[in-house]
Amino acid sequence: MRHWRWFVVFGGVAVLCLLPVLVALRPVPASDISTAELVARVAESADDPFEGLYESRGGLRLPDLGRLEDEVAPFTQTSRVRVWYGGPERWRTDELLIGAERSIYREPGGMWLWDSGTRRVIFSPRESTEPLRIPRLMDLSPAELGRRLLHESDGETVTRIGDRWVAGHASVGLRIVPSDETSTIEAAELWVDPETGLVTAVEIETGGTAPAFETEFVDLRLSAPSLAVMQFDPDGAGEPVRTSATVDPVESVSQTNFLPLPQELAGLARRNDPAAGLATYGEGLSVVNMFAIPQGNLGRQINALPRVERPWGGDAVVVSTSLVNIQIITIAGFDVVLSGTVDVTELDRIAGVLAARGSFL
Repeated sequence: MRHWRWFVVFGGVAVLCLLPVLVALRPVPASDISTAELVARVAESADDPFEGLYESRGGLRLPDLGRLEDEVAPFTQTSRVRVWYGGPERWRTDELLIGAERSIYREPGGMWLWDSGTRRVIFSPRESTEPLRIPRLMDLSPAELGRRLLHESDGETVTRIGDRWVAGHASVGLRIVPSDETSTIEAAELWVDPETGLVTAVEIETGGTAPAFETEFVDLRLSAPSLAVMQFDPDGAGEPVRTSATVDPVESVSQTNFLPLPQELAGLARRNDPAAGLATYGEGLSVVNMFAIPQGNLGRQINALPRVERPWGGDAVVVSTSLVNIQIITIAGFDVVLSGTVDVTELDRIAGVLAARGSFL
């Protein structure tokens, strides 16, 4: 009789292990929402509160970029992030690390960065419109990334794909296919809660056997988080507060305009603030960024990267991945950095135009 008890125990464990699989396999309720209405609801979801936990996986292989290591880590590894979102100017992210807490608190008028491992507290005054910067963990949440992808996809082909369950929410599938053949993005697939327009999962495909980047909620509650949990207590941290106008090197460059950048780049129209020190060009999901900085100021690791001969007749530093490509050329005493979700051939074309002109203006 005792042996039967063990079978009962093992059976219960098996059911618990299979439960998530069985839940994921249950039929998704059909939704009669149109694609246009679903896209509109996603665009309107920026003010909708939520809280949860998402997991992102990046498969990019990058060289040692020195001081940018922490900023690019989400694109090269798996990250687990707890999020509380009350609105565009009131949210919090906690990256789940072993033995440490790395948090960002966005509040009206400012942003707090807290790293318990390094015992560092930084306060950065914020405008309602922020400059170009390296994506933060909130930017890589499915809700934010999905909304931005659809916003930038005006004119691209958007179709329906299979629905699925995400974190217990029946989610409707959308697929964005860029029209520009130079884009590294083959397609971006999103799953959306049809009632709120909140994006619950995103996969960016570049033609490989697995997504180049994916992010998905594993726990999600569509309710307003407590205001107290989204407020940082600098006194409770017990560390001195450092104030900084910028919090990453790209943001610093975008606010420093060494020279005016062109409104057109090799036939590509500029799509951001003409006064910014980092310019963005192109249409849809085919984006090219450009900035210029006095030669030798990109950092020791980047300056040490090898230069290779290019088909346009000069040499350049080339960093190539399945999703983002980078080319660094030198013109008139400036290092000109070209990067974006376009293939290396397109960056060579642009660099060739700049080199032939002898100026990036």
